Amino acid sequence: MELQEITDLLSEPKKLVEAITALAPEIPEDALNLEPELHKVVTDKQYRADRKVDVPTGEKDERGEEKYRTETKPVHRIPSATQKLIIDWSVDLALSAGVGIDCTPRKGNATDPIMRAMVEKTLEDNKFDYLAMEIERLKQRYLTVMVVWFSEEAEEGYWDDIIPGGSSKFRMRCTIMSPEDGDTIIPLRNQYKDMIGAARKYKVKVGDKDVEKMDLYLSDKYLTFVQNDTGWVVEKTTTIPYGKANFILDEQKRTEWADVDAKIERLEEIDSDSADENQISAFPILAAYGEITAAQGGGANTRKTMKLENGAKLEYVEAKGGQESVVNERKNLRTDVFIETATPDLKFEEISGDLPGVTIEMMLLPSTNKAKRKHKGSIGIFHQRNLNFLKSAMAQINVAVKPSVSLVMKPKFTIELPKNKSEIYANVVSLYGAGLVSMKTAIEMIGTVTDVEAEMLAIEAEVAARSADRDTTGLITS
Repeated sequence: MELQEITDLLSEPKKLVEAITALAPEIPEDALNLEPELHKVVTDKQYRADRKVDVPTGEKDERGEEKYRTETKPVHRIPSATQKLIIDWSVDLALSAGVGIDCTPRKGNATDPIMRAMVEKTLEDNKFDYLAMEIERLKQRYLTVMVVWFSEEAEEGYWDDIIPGGSSKFRMRCTIMSPEDGDTIIPLRNQYKDMIGAARKYKVKVGDKDVEKMDLYLSDKYLTFVQNDTGWVVEKTTTIPYGKANFILDEQKRTEWADVDAKIERLEEIDSDSADENQISAFPILAAYGEITAAQGGGANTRKTMKLENGAKLEYVEAKGGQESVVNERKNLRTDVFIETATPDLKFEEISGDLPGVTIEMMLLPSTNKAKRKHKGSIGIFHQRNLNFLKSAMAQINVAVKPSVSLVMKPKFTIELPKNKSEIYANVVSLYGAGLVSMKTAIEMIGTVTDVEAEMLAIEAEVAARSADRDTTGLITS
């Protein structure tokens, strides 16, 4: 869709809304049915039909044979939360350490530090580290998420610590819009795939009626359309003063588990079939062959004895090969699911003990590589656009920082892995003991102290106190 086409249709809201609605991306069915209780194995009674079984009635027919009636018995339906686990690992490894800012103020530019401080305060006050994880989680499920920024009046003294005189009266807030809340998010691109706008279709409750609305976001304004008795009309138009569109889209083409969806479905089928089979044959079945002439015993402390004649025998019936085949298939499927999505499949018995740091890194290497690819892909693109917008917004809130709109500001990502602290401490002690690092650097490397200078003074005071104690006891003489 071209921007000119949107402009031409602004006078015909019905045609414009219909044209934009036709561009709405399709939400995958498995994204809508992410919760385990909504999986096909639970909800689709044709895919997994209940069993028909013949039950004896206790009556005999005219030939003296047992009569049976047909009853429906529910089968086991065992879903899994594997899709949610894949998302959780992916999001946690990529973003649990937060999103920093890589920015070096330019020499001689007095407003650069102010610009950086304003952006950092805005992100912090909007708790964007937490929002970033929620945005990524929604994107990996629904494929399209939109963040919208807007300004509001700031309380007295809000900017006093950053802006000289604290003259600005506004601050920025943001909100997340996604299909999870019933919104339809529609990206609008031109023939060159450049983003020219975005739309959000949604419903609001007015009295006892659901009223359908659409917000259309462009670079200089956003319009709200509402459907009334006569059709679609423009409810209001709001100017966007930031010099950039106030929405940022975060997108990906496939759900995070799309590549292994069929394998997860098969795993659920195997687990359900196994539960059915265990219900029937988990306990041993004793088969008798030939003639049994007598049986006795079988009390609490005695074994039952059988008298067999004419070559008769007794033996337990066991499955041959079939169960092992199912176990192997399940194991292979599960392995494929985790390998193909670069999701760690850690079991307690495999990670107990004090693992070396390099072992931890190798165990999680595919997952950390995946996180790094995302940092250089969709996650990095989204956060870079977010920073670019915030710089423009800060220049409107505080016009004095306009010279710093060109300040280079990039998102900075860190991946936090479990650490072998004993190994780290031993390495630091060895380096310090060998004189390869100073005490200050050693304390910083250990990372348990926030005020390194104060810690060094405390250590020196303790060493001096112990030395004085030894002097007074005569253990050390001058």
